[in-house]
Amino acid sequence: MSQSILADKKMLLLSFVAAGLTVAAGIIHLQMAPMALSHEIGEGILFLVGGVLQVFWAVPVIRRWGRVWQIIGIVGTAVFSIIWFATHTHNLLGGAGGHVPVGMPPGNMTQGFHGNITGDNFPRGPPPTGIKSIPQIEYFQMAFIVLYASLSKMISNKKKQTGMHDRKDKKTE
Repeated sequence: MSQSILADKKMLLLSFVAAGLTVAAGIIHLQMAPMALSHEIGEGILFLVGGVLQVFWAVPVIRRWGRVWQIIGIVGTAVFSIIWFATHTHNLLGGAGGHVPVGMPPGNMTQGFHGNITGDNFPRGPPPTGIKSIPQIEYFQMAFIVLYASLSKMISNKKKQTGMHDRKDKKTE
């Protein structure tokens, strides 16, 4: 009995951590939306809709709405991360190229820099490459995927175990 209670507390804690990660990622996306909307409408809408969905996703995570919701949450977050990695591979590999801000000539990447999410308009050296170029939000999303997948597996295993115990109890009656 105590193992069951301990497992339930562990799952509850993992649920709150996973929910916190998706809410944090959603809030960051919502903060990015206004700047993105003013420069590139499609990207801004992606950040706005994605951010709202990520903040909302805390509800199905904590309430354990079921397998379909778990799959949608994991796949949706993975797609969001894949989009980022697909559009920023040049930063990870250290090569040139990539996204050029609207109204900027391709050969002049440092002049006219639009700044970052904090409003800092002064670039400080070359853009980071490799693992340093991965923003914090992507780590939140990767951690959410790992935690939520682990939590989904724990919930599935628990349902299988309780289902087996229920069948044994019914046979003995």
